[in-house]
Amino acid sequence: MPINDTEVMLAARDALPSWSWDDFAKEPPQTVELMRLDPNGWHALIAYLAGPSWVYQEPARYDPVDETGGVRRVDASTAGTFSGDADVTGDHDEMARYLVDAGVPEPPRGVQWMLCLPDGVTEWELEHACRLAVHNIDPADRRRSALEVHAALRVLLNGRMTPLSW
Repeated sequence: MPINDTEVMLAARDALPSWSWDDFAKEPPQTVELMRLDPNGWHALIAYLAGPSWVYQEPARYDPVDETGGVRRVDASTAGTFSGDADVTGDHDEMARYLVDAGVPEPPRGVQWMLCLPDGVTEWELEHACRLAVHNIDPADRRRSALEVHAALRVLLNGRMTPLSW
Protein backbone atom coordinates (compact mmCIF):
# COMPACT_ATOMS: atom_id res chain seq x y z
CA MET A 1 0.00 0.00 0.00
CA PRO A 2 1.46 3.40 -0.99
CA ILE A 3 2.52 5.56 1.93
CA ASN A 4 4.00 8.71 0.42
CA ASP A 5 3.12 11.05 -2.45
CA THR A 6 5.62 9.53 -4.87
CA GLU A 7 4.31 6.02 -4.28
CA VAL A 8 0.72 7.23 -4.53
CA MET A 9 1.46 8.99 -7.83
CA LEU A 10 3.23 5.96 -9.32
CA ALA A 11 0.41 3.62 -8.31
CA ALA A 12 -2.23 5.96 -9.75
CA ARG A 13 -0.41 6.15 -13.09
CA ASP A 14 -0.61 2.35 -13.48
CA ALA A 15 -4.33 2.20 -14.16
CA LEU A 16 -7.55 4.13 -13.99
CA PRO A 17 -10.01 3.23 -11.25
CA SER A 18 -12.54 0.50 -11.96
CA TRP A 19 -15.55 1.83 -10.10
CA SER A 20 -18.87 2.45 -11.78
CA TRP A 21 -20.90 5.65 -11.96
CA ASP A 22 -23.51 3.69 -9.97
CA ASP A 23 -21.04 3.65 -7.04
CA PHE A 24 -21.37 7.41 -6.58
CA ALA A 25 -23.58 8.53 -3.70
CA LYS A 26 -26.80 10.30 -4.49
CA GLU A 27 -27.10 12.12 -1.17
CA PRO A 28 -24.86 15.01 -0.12
CA PRO A 29 -22.71 14.77 2.99
CA GLN A 30 -23.90 16.61 6.08
CA THR A 31 -21.32 19.40 6.25
CA VAL A 32 -18.60 19.94 3.73
CA GLU A 33 -17.33 22.53 1.25
CA LEU A 34 -18.64 21.58 -2.19
CA MET A 35 -17.40 22.29 -5.69
CA ARG A 36 -20.03 22.05 -8.42
CA LEU A 37 -18.51 20.36 -11.45
CA ASP A 38 -19.86 21.73 -14.71
CA PRO A 39 -21.36 19.31 -17.26
CA ASN A 40 -18.37 18.95 -19.56
CA GLY A 41 -15.80 16.27 -20.32
CA TRP A 42 -13.04 17.81 -18.20
CA HIS A 43 -15.12 18.11 -15.03
CA ALA A 44 -16.77 14.72 -15.58
CA LEU A 45 -13.25 13.26 -15.82
CA ILE A 46 -12.31 14.91 -12.52
CA ALA A 47 -15.52 13.61 -10.92
CA TYR A 48 -14.86 10.03 -12.02
CA LEU A 49 -11.17 10.07 -11.08
CA ALA A 50 -11.74 11.67 -7.67
CA GLY A 51 -14.15 8.80 -7.09
CA PRO A 52 -17.20 7.93 -5.06
CA SER A 53 -15.51 8.75 -1.76
CA TRP A 54 -15.20 12.40 -2.79
CA VAL A 55 -18.00 13.00 -5.29
CA TYR A 56 -21.73 12.61 -5.18
CA GLN A 57 -24.15 12.94 -8.04
CA GLU A 58 -27.49 14.63 -8.10
CA PRO A 59 -30.08 15.10 -10.81
CA ALA A 60 -29.17 17.90 -13.18
CA ARG A 61 -31.45 20.82 -12.67
CA TYR A 62 -33.12 22.19 -15.75
CA ASP A 63 -35.46 25.14 -15.80
CA PRO A 64 -38.11 25.22 -18.55
CA VAL A 65 -37.91 28.17 -20.86
CA ASP A 66 -41.33 28.99 -22.28
CA GLU A 67 -40.20 31.46 -24.93
CA THR A 68 -37.95 28.94 -26.70
CA GLY A 69 -39.55 25.65 -25.70
CA GLY A 70 -36.11 24.54 -24.51
CA VAL A 71 -34.48 24.09 -21.16
CA ARG A 72 -31.71 25.83 -19.28
CA ARG A 73 -29.29 23.75 -17.27
CA VAL A 74 -28.48 25.31 -13.93
CA ASP A 75 -24.70 25.50 -13.58
CA ALA A 76 -21.93 28.07 -13.55
CA SER A 77 -20.82 27.76 -17.15
CA THR A 78 -24.25 28.11 -18.73
CA ALA A 79 -25.80 30.73 -16.46
CA GLY A 80 -28.08 32.84 -18.58
CA THR A 81 -27.88 30.65 -21.68
CA PHE A 82 -30.65 28.53 -23.10
CA SER A 83 -30.55 25.10 -24.69
CA GLY A 84 -33.08 22.93 -26.42
CA ASP A 85 -33.43 19.19 -25.84
CA ALA A 86 -31.17 18.50 -28.83
CA ASP A 87 -28.45 20.69 -27.31
CA VAL A 88 -28.64 18.88 -23.97
CA THR A 89 -28.36 15.51 -25.73
CA GLY A 90 -25.52 16.79 -27.91
CA ASP A 91 -23.64 18.12 -24.89
CA HIS A 92 -23.93 14.77 -23.12
CA ASP A 93 -22.82 12.86 -26.22
CA GLU A 94 -19.77 15.13 -26.58
CA MET A 95 -18.91 14.63 -22.90
CA ALA A 96 -19.32 10.86 -23.25
CA ARG A 97 -16.96 10.77 -26.26
CA TYR A 98 -14.37 12.75 -24.31
CA LEU A 99 -14.56 10.30 -21.42
CA VAL A 100 -14.50 7.18 -23.58
CA ASP A 101 -11.39 8.53 -25.33
CA ALA A 102 -9.83 8.87 -21.87
CA GLY A 103 -10.75 5.30 -20.89
CA VAL A 104 -13.60 6.28 -18.58
CA PRO A 105 -17.11 4.82 -18.89
CA GLU A 106 -19.96 6.96 -20.18
CA PRO A 107 -21.72 8.77 -17.34
CA PRO A 108 -25.46 8.56 -16.77
CA ARG A 109 -27.58 11.19 -18.47
CA GLY A 110 -29.17 13.99 -16.53
CA VAL A 111 -26.79 14.16 -13.57
CA GLN A 112 -24.36 16.71 -12.25
CA TRP A 113 -21.53 16.13 -9.82
CA MET A 114 -20.55 17.79 -6.60
CA LEU A 115 -17.00 17.29 -5.36
CA CYS A 116 -16.41 17.43 -1.61
CA LEU A 117 -13.37 19.63 -1.15
CA PRO A 118 -10.93 18.43 1.51
CA ASP A 119 -10.27 20.76 4.43
CA GLY A 120 -7.84 23.47 3.41
CA VAL A 121 -8.18 22.87 -0.36
CA THR A 122 -9.88 25.47 -2.54
CA GLU A 123 -11.61 24.97 -5.89
CA TRP A 124 -8.75 26.86 -7.51
CA GLU A 125 -6.11 24.57 -5.94
CA LEU A 126 -7.91 21.42 -7.05
CA GLU A 127 -8.44 22.71 -10.58
CA HIS A 128 -4.84 23.97 -10.73
CA ALA A 129 -3.42 20.60 -9.63
CA CYS A 130 -5.40 18.84 -12.37
CA ARG A 131 -4.45 21.35 -15.08
CA LEU A 132 -0.80 21.30 -14.04
CA ALA A 133 -0.82 17.50 -14.32
CA VAL A 134 -1.72 17.69 -18.03
CA HIS A 135 0.23 20.84 -18.88
CA ASN A 136 2.85 19.09 -21.06
CA ILE A 137 0.60 16.40 -22.52
CA ASP A 138 -0.83 16.48 -26.03
CA PRO A 139 -4.55 17.32 -25.56
CA ALA A 140 -5.42 14.54 -28.01
CA ASP A 141 -3.84 11.96 -25.67
CA ARG A 142 -6.81 11.80 -23.33
CA ARG A 143 -5.84 8.43 -21.83
CA ARG A 144 -2.46 9.74 -20.66
CA SER A 145 -4.13 12.93 -19.45
CA ALA A 146 -6.60 10.84 -17.42
CA LEU A 147 -3.77 8.88 -15.80
CA GLU A 148 -1.95 12.09 -14.86
CA VAL A 149 -5.10 13.74 -13.47
CA HIS A 150 -5.78 10.55 -11.51
CA ALA A 151 -2.28 10.71 -10.05
CA ALA A 152 -2.64 14.42 -9.16
CA LEU A 153 -5.98 13.82 -7.45
CA ARG A 154 -4.72 10.83 -5.51
CA VAL A 155 -1.77 12.88 -4.20
CA LEU A 156 -4.04 15.82 -3.32
CA LEU A 157 -6.56 13.59 -1.54
CA ASN A 158 -4.05 11.14 -0.02
CA GLY A 159 -4.44 10.67 3.71
CA ARG A 160 -7.47 12.93 4.01
CA MET A 161 -10.67 11.67 5.56
CA THR A 162 -13.33 11.33 2.91
CA PRO A 163 -16.59 13.06 3.82
CA LEU A 164 -18.71 10.48 2.01
CA SER A 165 -17.32 7.63 4.09
CA TRP A 166 -18.39 9.08 7.48
